[in-house]
Amino acid sequence: MNDTKAEVKDFLEKCELLRKSKFIMATTRIKDILKSIVNSKTLYELFHAVTERFDYITAKRRYLQTYQDGFLTKSMLVLPENPAERLALIFCLLVEFDHDSINFNNFLQRYFAEDGSYFSSFHSFCDTVIGSMEELISDLFREELEDKEENGQNTAEAPSSNFKAAPDPEAAEKLTVISLLIANEKQIIADSAMSDGEKRDGITMLNELEGAIRDGRANSVEAILRGYEYYSACHNNFSKLINLLNAEA
Repeated sequence: MNDTKAEVKDFLEKCELLRKSKFIMATTRIKDILKSIVNSKTLYELFHAVTERFDYITAKRRYLQTYQDGFLTKSMLVLPENPAERLALIFCLLVEFDHDSINFNNFLQRYFAEDGSYFSSFHSFCDTVIGSMEELISDLFREELEDKEENGQNTAEAPSSNFKAAPDPEAAEKLTVISLLIANEKQIIADSAMSDGEKRDGITMLNELEGAIRDGRANSVEAILRGYEYYSACHNNFSKLINLLNAEA
């Protein structure tokens, strides 16, 4: 867990460096953020999970919006409400900026026009996009980032996380990834060609799994996962959650 904490803190520090840097250093700082992800097993698995089935082409058409404002044509980036989809979109954009397949300067001027200056556009981008990614990662890894004890004494109680402590240390490190995978799989099911009844069945199982994990009911988690594994097998083994857990077993 200490490794996870150090890796996540390094990632968040890289995000802050980008937000506080001069515009001329932006692409270098973006590269540093991507390196931080690659160098972290936990973050790499997380971003791999959310991007594996992510339809980036469709997402760009949906969230990079252009509209008419009188005689003017304007553009804006709208971030997805689904946290997994949001992380995936932001990550893919950062990769494109790094590879220059999307020119970062042109992107800022088009989607974060502000007063027309690169300075204002850059800081608007950082506040909206990088700030959102920081918030999601901080929330997902809140438990790892908190200092539970200092000099043998418990620190003040921190705000409660979405999930209670797991029954063992290894499970605790996995919960943050699993929580996002659950949200991601709900979206995959909702967008799939399954019947309405099949969608309800899958989402109900995921809701029950989420509750069992939150309550630390290990036996229930195991039973629900076996049922969900069969559900996934009946639908072309789509589940990234099952694949990850089987790989870790």
